[in-house]
Amino acid sequence: MDAETFLKSGGFDKSLAAIELLKGVSPDAVRRIEQRCAWKYHAKGATILNQDDDSHEVLFVRCGRLRVVQFTATGREIGFAEIAPGGHVGEMAAIDGGPRSASVIAVTDTVTASLPGQDFIQLLRETPTLALNLLKAMARAIRGTNVRVHDLRSLTAAGRIVHELLRFTGRGRTSGNVSRIKLQPAPTQSEIAASAGTTRETVARTLGELEKRRLVARGSRSLELVDIEGLEDFIEDDAQAG
Repeated sequence: MDAETFLKSGGFDKSLAAIELLKGVSPDAVRRIEQRCAWKYHAKGATILNQDDDSHEVLFVRCGRLRVVQFTATGREIGFAEIAPGGHVGEMAAIDGGPRSASVIAVTDTVTASLPGQDFIQLLRETPTLALNLLKAMARAIRGTNVRVHDLRSLTAAGRIVHELLRFTGRGRTSGNVSRIKLQPAPTQSEIAASAGTTRETVARTLGELEKRRLVARGSRSLELVDIEGLEDFIEDDAQAG
């Protein structure tokens, strides 16, 4: 399937107006960026960028969701971030000309707009608003990395899994009752493991224990966090025990 067909089927157009990195950039400049981009459809599960590749384009996510990952020497996947519609990925290689620092995988069917690295650098020189937006985005990424490093050092695998479950609620909340949140569809055990820096088997074991404690309830395609306060207490106790 090509990008245009997929976009039309979902009621989307080839517009970058909703891209966070381009907020505040003039409409004329955004239109010029749209024209320079190559629009591509990526099926769920497809690898879009490979770690250590020498490509330097920047990808804007029009629809769908991407996951940024690295792989250990044994092949275990470690997730670093998820990129939602309106997000972007690939700016580091465009800026310094180095190889890709991570791989990018399509979590769902996705359409991206790919801007060549040299065009991105030229736009940064010409567009102060874009350059400032990029600095803010990179600052947020550094802050997020600092939090993840702290979690990896202070929490056990079980604590990190619970932390990731609470983080997943940012995109999966279906109820206004903050004491119970349902994730539907639920993240897979592999997705949770990648984000928490552990194994799928450890996730399965931890979910089973959380279910026994009545902190979560699992459905066929859903995961309900039954006791948010209890899960937060779990993380606090885990950190103190560590």
